[in-house]
This record gives sequence, C-alpha cells and structure tokens, in this order.
Amino acid sequence: MKKIDFYFDFISPYTYLAVMKMDKFQAEHDVQVNWIPVNLPKLIKLSGNTPPATIKNKALYSLRDLKRWAAYLDVPFKMIRPGTFDSRSAMYIAMGLEGEDRATYCKAVFEAIWSGDVNIKETSWLDDVFKQKELPKAWQSLAHEQGKQQLDEYTGQALKSGAFGVPTFVLHGDVRPQLFFGVDRMDFLSRACQES
Repeated sequence: MKKIDFYFDFISPYTYLAVMKMDKFQAEHDVQVNWIPVNLPKLIKLSGNTPPATIKNKALYSLRDLKRWAAYLDVPFKMIRPGTFDSRSAMYIAMGLEGEDRATYCKAVFEAIWSGDVNIKETSWLDDVFKQKELPKAWQSLAHEQGKQQLDEYTGQALKSGAFGVPTFVLHGDVRPQLFFGVDRMDFLSRACQES
C-alpha cells in the first residue's frame, strides 16, 4: 500500500480545505495517510519562506482565493486573522493519538475552527471543539508529554522532506518520494498515486 505523509497545522486555512477533500481522496485511492503535525510558523522561518499575510497583495488575493475554494468545495468558511490563535495545545493532543483516531480528531478540529463553529478567541475553544464534535473526553488527556520536542522533530522532518508550508503531501510509492504542496496540487497527487 502506498503511503502519504500529510504535514499540517491547524492555523492553515488552505489545509482545512485539503482536509475537506481528504475523505473522497482516500476513497478513490488505496493509500495510507499519515497525519503529521508541524509548527507552521517555524517551518516557514526555517525554510526561508514568507507568510502570505506579510505581503499585502498576496494577503488580499489569498482571502478571495480561500472564499472561492470554499464555495467550490461547498464547505463553510470563516476567515481568521493570521496570528490570532495558537494551535499547539490542539497539536499536542493530535500527537497523543494514532491512525484513524488522529485523523478523526484532526478533521473535527479543522472543521470547528474554520467553519466558525468555535470562537478561537475564547480560552475554552478546544473544549468547545470536544463538546460540539462529541469527541471522546479521554482524548483531552492524551496530550503528548514531550509535545514541543516532538512537534519540533516533526517540523524538522517536514523541512528535510522539502516542505516550506502546509498542506504538504509526500507520497511514498514505488519510486522516490514525491512532494506536493497545496490543496490545488491534490489532483497531481491523485495522478501520482495512480501511476506509482
């Protein structure tokens, strides 16, 4: 079975859109998706990339583009001003989960944040996600004990793979690993899954 390393951070709206395509993608391809949390601000800095929000025209374009994507995918979307919330507490829980549990949890968090179902300005936003999405309460206590260190390691792994932002997909098939960046490259990822 082919494997895909899927690098993500909950602060990324484009990753939310990719997540909204993930169920259909996996149904169409016989692949195992490994959800890997990364610290996006750190990955951007380490790779020498520039956050879209720091470039005025790119920020304005991204907002329009995100709305177009949400309409195209027919998913709810509420823009959050960049840098207004810290995703690390949610990421640490993700690292305490594995396989389908991690995927289920991450999808729920992405949906709650970017649909506007929770107010990320509230300190209880993550608790609200658990309540609204009816996630197992036991998961809240699974925050990885060495969360920061593990998140840094995953971020370094993503950088070594060639990542400079999220969503990033690395396909491991019959040939050398192939990297695909962005929700708009999932069609190319799909083709590569069929060819490799």
